[in-house]
Amino acid sequence: MTTKLTSSVQGTIPLRSRGKTSGPRRFIVLLALIPALSACDDLQFPSDPEGTLKSVVSDGEMTVAVSLNPPWTDVDRDGELSGVEVELVEGFADEFGARIVWRRLDAFAALSSLEQGGVDLAIGGFNRKDVMPVAGAAPSYVYYEEDSVLAVRGELPDDAKPQGDQVFVPQHLPLAELVVDEGGRPVDEWSEDVNFAAVPRWQAEALGLTPVDVILHRADHVVAVRPGENGWLMEIERFLRRHTNNLDERLRANQR
Repeated sequence: MTTKLTSSVQGTIPLRSRGKTSGPRRFIVLLALIPALSACDDLQFPSDPEGTLKSVVSDGEMTVAVSLNPPWTDVDRDGELSGVEVELVEGFADEFGARIVWRRLDAFAALSSLEQGGVDLAIGGFNRKDVMPVAGAAPSYVYYEEDSVLAVRGELPDDAKPQGDQVFVPQHLPLAELVVDEGGRPVDEWSEDVNFAAVPRWQAEALGLTPVDVILHRADHVVAVRPGENGWLMEIERFLRRHTNNLDERLRANQR
């Protein structure tokens, strides 16, 4: 906290007093500072205008809006939520000893629910550009950069780019037009007749593919909170920095 002291006496300070404070005056100045410094102790930096962090800690409960987007967020065979971000949120809640109340919504509704209140966090494999236009939603730092690449079966051939060849493109990825630009013919089924694929780099290894030196798309993955809840966001980001070093492995483990 910065405390600015101003003099009630107008005019120029005499030359002899500049840069030096006499003993009694110095004591009075220090006494004047004590209330201001004590007030700083009662403040938390950064603070949450809506008190999200304090509420989660005191109530032992956090409400999370989740939009399904495998392998980030998914549902397992038993109908339970699963996926990389679900696991991360569960680990984060464990650190506070908090219970999670899940709200399953579509992507826009999940982000919009932050402004409406009652939701502390929204997840769904969101990109930063997904979150920024939504009023009442603020992105975390980019905790994972996901590159989608062209990849080919086996060893990398001399001419690695498709020339009219079929290229497998997962339906949920916006890569078809980019594949066409690279000379490929997008198909939505992965079969033995298809040698090329347009997939995230982490998935190429799982399929036994060799990435070509072409990055088709980069997704900057974030989670979302209410704007201004900086103390809450700081705790989330601290957790993500500690627990996202092995995301490639976790993504492969959660893929369908």
